[in-house]
Amino acid sequence: MNDTITLNKPTLDLMKFIDECKALGFKNNDSLESMCFDEAEVWFATYDNKNIVGLSGMHKFKDGWRALFRGAQLYPIPGGLSKNHMNCWMFYYHLPFVIDFVHPSPIYITTNIDNDASGYMTRLDKLYHILQQKGIVDHISTEHLRGVNQNIWRLNVNVYEEVRSNADNRILR
Repeated sequence: MNDTITLNKPTLDLMKFIDECKALGFKNNDSLESMCFDEAEVWFATYDNKNIVGLSGMHKFKDGWRALFRGAQLYPIPGGLSKNHMNCWMFYYHLPFVIDFVHPSPIYITTNIDNDASGYMTRLDKLYHILQQKGIVDHISTEHLRGVNQNIWRLNVNVYEEVRSNADNRILR
């Protein structure tokens, strides 16, 4: 069983998660400073077996909100690959909280194009191109943010919720 909670200040569980990220080589999440902890309005932490396994923040961005900011997961949701990214703790568990917090404001997600600080970011960007083909996100622009070229995607909330609803029948969590 897992739970998702909000964090507004560092906790011992968060520091343990950061240590795990450091051990895995996740440079964007190996310290409070690298994850820009103070820049998010709120952080979402998903627990599995009493440990944080997925973390992401959200903050105001453009005419809406940026979700999955500095998102990191220690491992995917067990159960195999997902063609719609529903095996990602943050995409599956955090986005419903973001939607509840800010909808109908636009929700944006960014992916790094050419700076792979974790070893997974380039793959993630490619995945979002696939999610765009499925209508889950729309590519808005490519911009230079935080010294890195990033693609900016807008979440199509209705499509996301429909896809997630269908995934609920397959994910045993």
